[in-house]
Amino acid sequence: MVIEEVRFDFEEFRRYADDFIYNLLKLMIISKMNSTFKDISSRQYFVNLIQQIDCCEAYIVKYGQPILYTKYRGMEFSDQKITSQFVRVNDHTIDVTMESVFEEFIKSFDILASTTASRVNWGIDVRKDSNINPFFELLDSFVHAVQRLTLLDKNNADSLMGKRFSIKNIHITRQSTHLEFLVDGQMNILRLYPSKKKGKVETLFGNSSIAGAIVSLMKQ
Repeated sequence: MVIEEVRFDFEEFRRYADDFIYNLLKLMIISKMNSTFKDISSRQYFVNLIQQIDCCEAYIVKYGQPILYTKYRGMEFSDQKITSQFVRVNDHTIDVTMESVFEEFIKSFDILASTTASRVNWGIDVRKDSNINPFFELLDSFVHAVQRLTLLDKNNADSLMGKRFSIKNIHITRQSTHLEFLVDGQMNILRLYPSKKKGKVETLFGNSSIAGAIVSLMKQ
């Protein structure tokens, strides 16, 4: 296993630290998105969503059963390719840790995370004047919530400052999406319902105050 930790310091351009975390979270989300291939409605839904992410496509990984994952800017993701986590040390410093069995995957992920040209652009619809897909609205609200919590004082129970944050899995079906994330190794699972008008997000697993704070912010 190859492990690499990179420190990004934006002391001279502090507002860029928020932009970096925002894009990093979106990249982490894309890297863990998957769906079951055999369920036709979920497969079509997943492929349609992936088509709304710039420079992204769906591809099949055959484990015990075929699973759909994402390929972003030429990099194929799956459960076993790469894992990543970050810690916001202070308002301008972010430590990113990447793990993979292949060093080239770490280098590729590092480039995607740190290059301005590789910023994730999702919710794209070729139809003019169309609204962003509710699925991506929920993901945006999740990203903004996490980002806001990284700026809270460390003494606040809801703060993510100084805590290790990672996305473990995002399993997408036609009816709902399970979003699994870790805070200092503690598992939390949210269930997202993009098609609902109300009650679009709920905590499925995890008793941390941080999970509750994220859900609360997403509902605002």
